[in-house]
Amino acid sequence: MEEKLCLNCGKPVGAGRKDKKYCSEPCKTDYNNNKDESATPEMSLAAYIRRVQQILVRNRQILDQYLGDKDTLSIDKQDLDGRGFTFKYFTSRTRTRKTGEIYCFCFELGYKEMEDERIIIVRREREIVV
Repeated sequence: MEEKLCLNCGKPVGAGRKDKKYCSEPCKTDYNNNKDESATPEMSLAAYIRRVQQILVRNRQILDQYLGDKDTLSIDKQDLDGRGFTFKYFTSRTRTRKTGEIYCFCFELGYKEMEDERIIIVRREREIVV
């Protein structure tokens, strides 16, 4: 009978289930954490656009939940993180004229990351393009 080898380190997987692929739990974790993303099937363009749109809408909803009816608010960055906010997705980035500060926007709601791990959330009037 052919000896099965670990997909991560190449050592024998040892006794256990017939479909066992790893020699240990740490090896299994390491393998899954370091998988080459290019090995996964590519998402269709339409599916990719839908996914990005879902993330943007979710980001806007999270900002809206915090801001409520206020025009500005300061919160801890970890609060946004804990709600599932994805910082790398936003619809626009704007630099203020007076101070040069950069705000990232998810539609009409924006945020600015501060050095002290705080986030300033702001609301601007909706831009309606006809």
